[in-house]
This record gives sequence, C-alpha cells and structure tokens, in this order.
Amino acid sequence: MTVDRARAEALFGDELAWIIDRVQARLERGQPLPGRLRLADPTGGQRDALERLTGRRPTSARSISVEVAELERILVRAGIAEDLAALVEALRGPVIDHAAAAAADQQRWAAVHEQLHVDAVAVHPALSGWVEELAATGLLRRLGGDADTGAQLARQALEVLRRLPADGMPVSQLSATALGDSHALDDDTSLATLVLRAIEAVTDLPRRDRSAAERRAVWARVGVLLDELSAPVLVAGLRPDGDRLLATILRAHADAGEPCRVTLRMLVRHPADWCGLRDQQVLVCENPTMVAAVTDRLGSRTPPLVCTDGQPSGAVQTLLGQLSDAGAALAFHVDFDGGGIRIGNLLVDRFGAAPWRMARADYEAAAGIAGRPLSASPPEASWDPELTPAIMACGRAVHEEQLVDGLIADLAR
Repeated sequence: MTVDRARAEALFGDELAWIIDRVQARLERGQPLPGRLRLADPTGGQRDALERLTGRRPTSARSISVEVAELERILVRAGIAEDLAALVEALRGPVIDHAAAAAADQQRWAAVHEQLHVDAVAVHPALSGWVEELAATGLLRRLGGDADTGAQLARQALEVLRRLPADGMPVSQLSATALGDSHALDDDTSLATLVLRAIEAVTDLPRRDRSAAERRAVWARVGVLLDELSAPVLVAGLRPDGDRLLATILRAHADAGEPCRVTLRMLVRHPADWCGLRDQQVLVCENPTMVAAVTDRLGSRTPPLVCTDGQPSGAVQTLLGQLSDAGAALAFHVDFDGGGIRIGNLLVDRFGAAPWRMARADYEAAAGIAGRPLSASPPEASWDPELTPAIMACGRAVHEEQLVDGLIADLAR
C-alpha cells in the first residue's frame, strides 16, 4: 500500500504532529514501535483531534495517549498507510537509525586505528603508543571528523614520519616533499598536530600542550626547521668539541671573550659535540645585559652561559635540550618577578635546571635594592614555595641587572 500523502498531511497536521514526533524518535533510536504514545498536558485542540481520530468519547484526563497498534489499524482501515514507519517516512523523509549508524561509524574508526597501528609500527616501534593515544583520546577522530578523512590524515602523517629524522630541512620543504603541499604542515593544521604528537612518542617527550617556541623545539629534535633564522639564542663561554661549523664559531667567540648569537638553523644543521660538558655547570640567565656585563668583566674566562632573552625561543629550548641530553648541569637565574618565575618554572620542568641564587633568602637579601613595584601577581615558584609569598609581601620586583655584581662574583669563582 502506498501512502496517501495528502490525507496523511491533513490528518497529522499541527494538532497530531506529536504522534509523528514520538514515532520518529523511536525509529531513530532503533526502539520497537509497539506500545503506547503519550502526551502530557495537551491543548484542547490536541485532545479534540485525537478523539476524532480514534472515535473516543471526550475525557478530561491530564494526559492523552493512544496504542501504536490501534493507530496502525486506523491507518490501514482508512487506506492512508500500511504502518506508522511508512507514514513517518512519507511525511518526514528517510528515517536514520542513529544507534545503528553510530555502531557502524565506531566500526569504521576501529578499522582506521587498527590499520594505522600496523602501518605505524612498521615506521617506528615507538609509534605504537602514539596510535593507542589517538584511539584512547579520540584525537584523530576530532581532527578528521569522519573516518575517511581521519584515515587520510593518518596516511599523510606516516608519509611525513617516514622521512624523519631530517638533516636540517625546513618544514615547508619536508611538507612539499612528503605531501606535495608546502603548507600542509603549517603550525595551525591538524596534520602538524598529529605529527608533533608522533614526534613526542618517538623522542620520548612528555605529552603536553606546547607554546609556539616549544613546538619549534620539538620539530628541531628530529632535524626539522621551523622559523629557523628568527629569535636566535645568545650564548657565551661555550666550548664544544668537534670541528663542525657551530663548534668552531663558539670556541672562537669564547676564546675572544665575546658573546655569540646562534640560530635554530645552525643548531640543527651543524650540531656541536657537547659531551665535554657532561656533569659541568652551564648557567642560564634571562637578560642579554647580563651576558654583556659578564663578558666585559671576565672575557675569555667567562664560564658556559646561555641567555633566554625573555621567554625561551625555539632556538633557546633546542640548545638547552641538547645540553641537557649531553649531561650538562643547568643552573638558572632570572628576574624576581612574574615573567622571571614563569621562565624558571619552564626551565625546571622542561630541562631539570636547578636554581642559582633564586631562593627566598636571595630575594630578601636583594629586596633592599630599589626595584619597581610589581605589575602583576607572580605565579608560584616550583623550586621554592616560599619565594612568591615573599615577593608578594614586599611588592617589588628585582631584576638581574640590579644584582650583576654579585652574580659575576659567583661566576668568577
């Protein structure tokens, strides 16, 4: 029996549309239709329309209801439709069983992750954990949207990962070589997010949300350059081993008692041999003025010194990572203010650096020096929980430049 659409629309118009709503909802949830459809607090028009449809006597009950079987008998007897499912599809269009669709979608995604696991482990065994994380967190699903797009993203990520580690290759060149699109790995793309997570797994880096500078440092760990010439790292007194370009330049500057700026490109393309600094202290400061003052006074006797120049750039973090991996003992001094403490927290967390004259007692000893009022409340210092309360109580910032004499005296010793 075909549905008499005109009569169906006339019969199940505004007043009885709730019946079609209830039936459609059950069909979409994959629920059986037999049972009773109920409407609480009906309007007078809804009550009258149902009474006309079923031939019942008027009632003043607080709700109205009708059996599905009774409705279907009425439809068949009137020659309108053979059942309620056919009626709903004629009035509302094809009914989607959302439960079945969700189950099918889940199966498709399971197949995507299963295939990705096989392919990823063939590239690098450590990528097994990456695939497990993608499945557990739903990251690939969020980035891809649907299973087909997710599978394509995964294949593209593997094409990139097969070419790593690189040898100082710009990320745009890697992207063009692997994918035919120099912008596919731009910093804000889903694919870049996916590949960075994989690099973290392969290089055994902890999983965390990262700043732009930190993402550049992650790429650099596998020989990929992102913004390789801007924001170089300022150093002094570094004498790495080896005869490669970077090592030669750094030793020449150290012997001349001059600071040197090193780009991310140089660190990746001409890496130095830092093994000679194993167990030796490398000092990290925040301000370039500090580097200038130290080299002015100590010249070629300047000990190994790295400057973050504010929040650490990708070049800074790459160098500190290389030094830390080589076993150097990093120690830091920064400004006694919010920005300085944030830098210190990062150095402790990312590179296991130790504080250098950065305890509460050091601040209180320096607090008598004229400093400017705090512009904002500093975060808690992870290395000394008493430091931030002391700074807040005093209400003044103390910068490295104000302490340069004492710091240089330490360095000279």
